[in-house]
Amino acid sequence: MAVSVALENASIEAQPGEQAACNVLVRNTGLVVDRILLDVLGDASGWAKVEPAELSLMPGTSESARVVFCPPRASRPRAGEFPFALRAYSREDPEGSVIVEGAVTLGSFIDVRAELVPRTSHARRRARHRLIVENRGNTGTDLQASAADPDNLLEFRTRPDRFFVPPGTATFVRLAAEPRRRFLKGPSKSLPFQVYVASGQAEPVTVEGAVLQRQIMPEWLLPLLAIATIAAAALVALWLLVFKPEVQSAAVQAVAAQTRGLASAAAKASQAAGAADQAAAKADAAAAPGSAAGSNPPGGSGSGGSGSGGSGSGGSGSGARARGSPSPSSRGAPTSVASPAASPVSTLMASDVAPGKTGTYPYKLAADQALTVSDVLLENPAGDNGTMNIQSGASPLFEFALADFRDLDYHFVQPLEFSSSHPLEIVVACANTGSARCTPALSFSGTVTTSAKPKK
Repeated sequence: MAVSVALENASIEAQPGEQAACNVLVRNTGLVVDRILLDVLGDASGWAKVEPAELSLMPGTSESARVVFCPPRASRPRAGEFPFALRAYSREDPEGSVIVEGAVTLGSFIDVRAELVPRTSHARRRARHRLIVENRGNTGTDLQASAADPDNLLEFRTRPDRFFVPPGTATFVRLAAEPRRRFLKGPSKSLPFQVYVASGQAEPVTVEGAVLQRQIMPEWLLPLLAIATIAAAALVALWLLVFKPEVQSAAVQAVAAQTRGLASAAAKASQAAGAADQAAAKADAAAAPGSAAGSNPPGGSGSGGSGSGGSGSGGSGSGARARGSPSPSSRGAPTSVASPAASPVSTLMASDVAPGKTGTYPYKLAADQALTVSDVLLENPAGDNGTMNIQSGASPLFEFALADFRDLDYHFVQPLEFSSSHPLEIVVACANTGSARCTPALSFSGTVTTSAKPKK
């Protein structure tokens, strides 16, 4: 071999956000002057470097170099052991290159963030909030959420109150705050409270919130009652002043007309009765002489009587025919179809892109799965520069400039839909200056649906 390499320590411990190094001794065992290139291979190569990366050695001489590990303080890489390999590449004799192996153990850290949405709620009986708990550490942790107010004026319910958050993900917790006392009418009251997210390994995270308690009586009820009272008074006044006199005048005119008609009819009947009396008197005077001289024939005379017959009237009957409703027709039993299995999902899609580079990060789905997203939270905690696109496969949906926001949330009435052929992707183009990498993230909440075959 033209090169020999010896690591000072093959097992190294490193902490996120800090540096750890080990020395390496490189020797030129060849017969000519050689330039030797040093680099790190393996999972730790992204955050490892060699100083210096190139050595020029005379035959039989050796020189030391340092392997420096600089793991970022982020959710990736995860805590644990990472094997690596140090390669010494000989320019003069490539076949004499050497590779030595080692391992670096990355320590764990916990970084829990919490946000209350909305921070201030408005309610008469019960206020509802959503607590977004994000684990930016590199190891999972068990958390507990609780709430309290200094004056003990609120009752709280959290669901769930205990939960596990994997590294690099976010969990949504529902929080309900109910005032212990209500009031019928009066100005709104502000009731502040605090939400605590505690773990057994770090200090609890505190989030401030408030409930603006309103009166039980709706604000629009009194104005509506006033308007209704004014309208009723106006209608009564209109009836008394306008419509009622006109009705009374019309009734008097109708009674007077009917009275005049009856008087005219009575006058005509009186005239007819007087004429009949005069005619009867004349008839009696003419019949008196004849009745004195006349005699009856023998045998008597018969007079026929006249009878009047009664008339009958027939009644008519009416009948109703009832209609009955037919009995419902029998229907065949439907074929049962297995409903698709749906499960809620909430996660954080983090990115890590070098300056001047573009990175694509998809959310992978199986062939029989579909994803619907209803809530999205964009995060740019480091204030990076560049752009961030949200895509459905290769089809862009949204484009954001990283310099325009630190955190930005969206809630969709019509959820966004994705599939295995058109997955949810974020594309980050880093435009930072210097060596600072872009680390924006996308946190979303939705449902993963797995299709099922129909059951016979």
